[in-house]
Amino acid sequence: MIVVSVSLLYLAKEQRASAQGAPLKIGYLMDSLKVERWQTDLDTFQKRAKELGAEVLVETAEGDDDLQLQQAQKLMNSGAKVLVLVPHDTDKAVRIVNAAKARHIPVLSYERLVRNSDVDLFVGTNAELIGELQSSALARLAPKGNYVLIGGSPTDSNARVLRDGQMRALKALVDSGDIKIVNDGWAKDWDPAEAYALMSKAIDETKGDITAVVASNDGTAGGAIQALQEHKLAGKVLVSGQDADLAAIIRILEGTQTMTVYKPIGLQARSAAEAAVNLAAGATIKNAVSIGNGTKTVQAIFQSPILVTKDNVKQTVIKDGFQNLETIQKSLPREKWPN
Repeated sequence: MIVVSVSLLYLAKEQRASAQGAPLKIGYLMDSLKVERWQTDLDTFQKRAKELGAEVLVETAEGDDDLQLQQAQKLMNSGAKVLVLVPHDTDKAVRIVNAAKARHIPVLSYERLVRNSDVDLFVGTNAELIGELQSSALARLAPKGNYVLIGGSPTDSNARVLRDGQMRALKALVDSGDIKIVNDGWAKDWDPAEAYALMSKAIDETKGDITAVVASNDGTAGGAIQALQEHKLAGKVLVSGQDADLAAIIRILEGTQTMTVYKPIGLQARSAAEAAVNLAAGATIKNAVSIGNGTKTVQAIFQSPILVTKDNVKQTVIKDGFQNLETIQKSLPREKWPN
């Protein structure tokens, strides 16, 4: 697991500046806060940045690419010395990177890598590995049968990389004919309603003959499970997920969702805050690896994703404090409580 080492010299400098009433300003551009995990990212990032003597200026675009570009300009005009960017469209966001570069402001691409751009650093998880975890977890339980694939937003490069990982894990079984992909779709903006519609269509087309659903995150899993419930198939069909949302953890314990992927968001967000401070200072990012974004090899800080099932909820998301045991217990009968 990789952690950024913060320049002590720069931190001392920033602490002096903060004492004089001029803290480092970090611009944080969010795509959306509608999904539970993004508020956790933001809260943790802000807390760590404050500890480092920095002020975080936040804007949320709610899926509007042009608005996100305007917000980037606003943050730079407000004195942001570095931008942390969660792009909506990972191709269109190159405009934000170009605008920042024209003003010599570094850009940290968070969780979603901006494609074909001169971004300075990527902090996130390996989406291809997450996709492999999702498919392999289902394939171990059901190495034969009809599978439905529900991808994330087609404007998010992570969704495509996830699909690559999912298919890599399924390839041998698909090639042998043991697994058949009976429906393959994408949920615009990771919208659960889109996943519900895709799942409903797949159920109708197959007359309910579905073994597993490779849903790319917990929101799309929830939409798919709603459709399965309406056809009395919930709990009979395997369903993957990602993000370890509270609703997903409850579904896993209930038995309607098979697994999710937990990303240590606290560590990731803190690492991003430390890296943002270093980028603003022009300091070297230590222990970074690299990832290609199409036209450039970008420095990267990866966190390791963790497979979560009903058997290890307590040892993963609860142990880390990401989810609360009492909240989970209030939502379930005692016999469904995590062990």
